[in-house]
This record gives sequence, C-alpha cells and structure tokens, in this order.
Amino acid sequence: MGNGRFNIYLGLVVLIAAAVGGFALGKSLDPYFAQGYAQIPYWRYLTKAGHTHGMTFGLINILFGLLISHLTCSERLKRNAAVLTATALFLPLGTCLRGLTQGAMFTVVFAAIGGFSLIGACVLLMRGLSRSEKWGSN
Repeated sequence: MGNGRFNIYLGLVVLIAAAVGGFALGKSLDPYFAQGYAQIPYWRYLTKAGHTHGMTFGLINILFGLLISHLTCSERLKRNAAVLTATALFLPLGTCLRGLTQGAMFTVVFAAIGGFSLIGACVLLMRGLSRSEKWGSN
C-alpha cells in the first residue's frame, strides 16, 4: 500500500462506478425538470450528491496514490493514510445510500465515518509531507 497503487486503482474504480451512476441519474431525470429544478425529491437530490462526491473522492484517492509513493516517511504512516483515504469513500457511499433508501438515517453513520476518515487522511498526509526529505522544511 505504500506505493499508492491500491488508492489509484480504487479511485479509478470509484470514478467508473460514479460515472455509471451519473448516466443512470441523467437518463431518468427528465420528468423532474418538467416543473422546474426545485421539484427534484429529497431522496433523488441525495443520490445525486452521492454521485458528485463519489467522483471527487475517487480523484482524491488517485491524487493521494500519486503523492504517497514520493514520501520518505515510514511505511506504517503510508499504510494508515492509504487505508483512511480509502475509507473516506464511505462519505459518498453513505450519501448515496441515504438517497436510495429514501432518507434512512442509518446511512449517516457511513457518511460520518467517511468524513472523519478524510480528515484523518489529510492530517497523516500533512505529517508525512512534513517528515519527507523531499518536501520537508529547510
């Protein structure tokens, strides 16, 4: 996991899945625009937000995978940050699931885990950058 390949592949898979979901959303969206954009039901809006966040979080995983291989920090820090970055995908998953379950609140747990994982991954990446010889402080 320290070379970033896992996060790059995961990010690409998520981008493909979110793109397929976006096509499905776009294909079935026309009836909701008949009376204006504000007529989209809440569950549908959450599903759309899950698609949008999925694309962004897929790119975050790819970016992280590209960065982590260049750090000279410990393998343990790299592994933990890679796992947290992958776990951050629970945020768009939870959002999308909440939409697909018509607002069920149990999915909020997934979104919260994903949000906290993203924060943790960013903190570990900053720590890895500060300890890295290539980008460390002079």
